[in-house]
Amino acid sequence: MIKVIFVALAVFLFTADSKALNNNDLRSLYSKGQAHWPTIQTSDGRSVEPMSLLPVASPKPEHVALGDKLFHDVQLSRNNTVSCATCHERDKGFHDGRTTAIGIDEQIGTRNTPAIFGIDQWQSFFWDGRASTAEQQALMPIENPIEMDLDPKIALARVNKDKSYRAFNQSAFNSNTLTTEQMAKALVAFERTLAAPNSRYKTFLTQLNKVPQQAVSSLSDSELNGLHLFRTKAKCMTCHNGALLSDNQFHGTGLHYYGRRFEDKGRYDTTHNSEHIGQFRTPSLLGLMQTFPWMHNGLFEDLSGIVSMYNHGGARPRPRKNQLNDPHFPKTTDLLIKLNLTKQEQTDLVAFLRIL
Repeated sequence: MIKVIFVALAVFLFTADSKALNNNDLRSLYSKGQAHWPTIQTSDGRSVEPMSLLPVASPKPEHVALGDKLFHDVQLSRNNTVSCATCHERDKGFHDGRTTAIGIDEQIGTRNTPAIFGIDQWQSFFWDGRASTAEQQALMPIENPIEMDLDPKIALARVNKDKSYRAFNQSAFNSNTLTTEQMAKALVAFERTLAAPNSRYKTFLTQLNKVPQQAVSSLSDSELNGLHLFRTKAKCMTCHNGALLSDNQFHGTGLHYYGRRFEDKGRYDTTHNSEHIGQFRTPSLLGLMQTFPWMHNGLFEDLSGIVSMYNHGGARPRPRKNQLNDPHFPKTTDLLIKLNLTKQEQTDLVAFLRIL
């Protein structure tokens, strides 16, 4: 009898950790709370952080007020036409909805604008990780020739000459004028207050911590199966895990267009390490439908197509004839493997991604 019970339990656990659960089984299992959910499956067998809500930051209000003013100030650009808010629009989840950013003099950038939220959770900034702190990142768009094209020292001089800043500076730093470091600190303080866009996923996690059954009941059968697939068979949490739904790492997904139109060498631009050619920081999936279009170059507009690509093991471009002996031709990460998702499973996964 004991042996029979053990075998039955083992079969149930194996089934729960794979895919063959019907809708009723899934609802029963996931209604027990995250601690009882099937084990997260990753393509390399690593343990990763479970899903969770982003921590709420509480910077000093005086710093936030000053940072808010700076964030929306066009005089931080060469010709007084562009501010931080130009590419990070409040009503678009501090994204711009464009394929790639448009900066000063209508210059078109080469990369998609990252949304701003969870600042304290990131370990690096920009798609290529060229900034290691939020304070460092905050000033870099100002001097970027395509974005705002102004020496930060000149930007600072303009701010310090502007009498409308005096009260803000006094309140934040007890001074009539700012230093470059204080300007960066204020900008980051404001950015720390920016939350991920409201979504059903955020509501789901909030309810999950209080009434798991209510949270699960808010999901359709397709969305619930998509959640299960995201955590198990589809192995999405290999890279998209934790509160950010990002592992903070850099990976080659085959979307480098090496030697072709739209070529982008990614992290290599920062490290100049040939092993990093074509690697990009894993983006957060939070607010996914508000950060459209997707990927580092904003060229992807179809979630079903993206899921299909990853189902086949990711993009794996082959070298052209003139690249056959190129030792630096980028390799797609081994973390991407064929998933063998059925058409229905792909549909369910997309349904879940849409609520993020």
